Amino acid sequence: MMQITFEQYFGKWLGHKDATDVREENARKFLPMVNSLLLDARAHGLVLFNNPATASVVSGTQYGGFRPQSCPEGRPNSSHKEARGVDIYDPQNVLDNWLTDDILGAHGLYREHPGSTPHWCHLTDRAPKSGKRTFLP
Repeated sequence: MMQITFEQYFGKWLGHKDATDVREENARKFLPMVNSLLLDARAHGLVLFNNPATASVVSGTQYGGFRPQSCPEGRPNSSHKEARGVDIYDPQNVLDNWLTDDILGAHGLYREHPGSTPHWCHLTDRAPKSGKRTFLP
């Protein structure tokens, strides 16, 4: 299944004090955009696999989706910490290789440059300062 549920996105942080109403609402707006892109990828023949550590397409072991403010990964108020960013498990880089700025734009998303994200794909709905759909961190 190439969709991310609310529960998969928040993982063990669901119910955490940092998973505020505002951040939960951010996720409710953001996840449909990501899931739409994942459905588009599937319709174009891409096969993504579940991450064994998360049993979903969310990458990492605990910080690929929502991150609490105390998380050592990422800056304060990063897209992950505001429930507006996710890392997609992409061990063969098939998603990153398929994505273009036009595809990202059609789904209202931005991604970190593939050169900075080997084996995962970072997606966000927050535009970087450059405004580019594919950006360097």
